Amino acid sequence: MKDSTKKKCRCCQKAKPLEQFHRLAGTAAIHPFCRPCLSATVRRRTASRGNRQATNTRGCAQCGQDLPVQMFHWLRASGSFHSYCRPCHSAYMAERYRRLQGARKRG
Repeated sequence: MKDSTKKKCRCCQKAKPLEQFHRLAGTAAIHPFCRPCLSATVRRRTASRGNRQATNTRGCAQCGQDLPVQMFHWLRASGSFHSYCRPCHSAYMAERYRRLQGARKRG
């Protein structure tokens, strides 16, 4: 029979009292990680995010060069930089425009 006052943490695999778990906002569900494991996970992710943002270069998927991040468009919706540098993206969009204009004239 399952003890309803305890829950097994998915991270540390220990059975702990329900008070050791956060309740998910707006639901009756309980977070799968206990509070200490969740705190440690968040700290690790935050630290790695800081390291990622410290890099000032990015590789272009089109030309393959390592360029400063200022050479890439910022995509607000995804919260990241575009995969093509600005010159490659401009060349791609110009070619796409020419190709679509040619299709409209024929069709």
